Amino acid sequence: MSYELKDHQITTLIGPNGSGKSTLFKLLTRSLKPNKGQILLNREDIWTYPPKKYAQNVAIVHQQNQIYDQIQVIDLVRMGQIPYEDNFKNSDRLTKILDYLELSDLKNKDLSCLSGGQRQRVWLAVALMQDPEYLFLDEPTTYLDLHFQYSFLKLLRRLNKEQNLTICMILHDLNEALEFSDRSVLFNHGEIVAEGRSEEILIPELVDPIFNINSELIETKTGNYLRQY
Repeated sequence: MSYELKDHQITTLIGPNGSGKSTLFKLLTRSLKPNKGQILLNREDIWTYPPKKYAQNVAIVHQQNQIYDQIQVIDLVRMGQIPYEDNFKNSDRLTKILDYLELSDLKNKDLSCLSGGQRQRVWLAVALMQDPEYLFLDEPTTYLDLHFQYSFLKLLRRLNKEQNLTICMILHDLNEALEFSDRSVLFNHGEIVAEGRSEEILIPELVDPIFNINSELIETKTGNYLRQY
């Protein structure tokens, strides 16, 4: 299997549980080492990168993050600078990221006091402090209510557009993938079934047999929508 992640776009990995999307995600983020083949970053095998050098290029926001009950937001976000020699010293970047993610008013609060949506923005801030070229997110909306799901995905789109950040994430919601990703990779039984522009991939003809659903594609002024019935 060969796949190339498109630069400066949002790509969503989507498919049923056990379809292979999590395996590819783990391979791309060095959580799993391939038995054969290579994962290349800037034409180099990612496993040849020293950990700090890899972290300067790739940042990861996991589905579940360790909770540091007594750590303040500002101290946790500073940890994103660990891959750099001048870690904990880039106060200008820290201030800009806290402002950008609307976390400045929360910077002195303990992480345990924040809502799920606020915590997710904090972990995103940690990732952005790494100043990465690529941002990977594993099911970033799973534990958020509907309002925070959409506000977080809108934030990712803003980061992609304004900072030219390449983003790859796993989502379960087909319509969220349609709305917020440029490209989608559709998985089933450990294989890539289709990949390309989301509006061309997330269509009833492809998704219905894979997810065992019945759907129809509805075109609206703001984009396509898959209605299940």
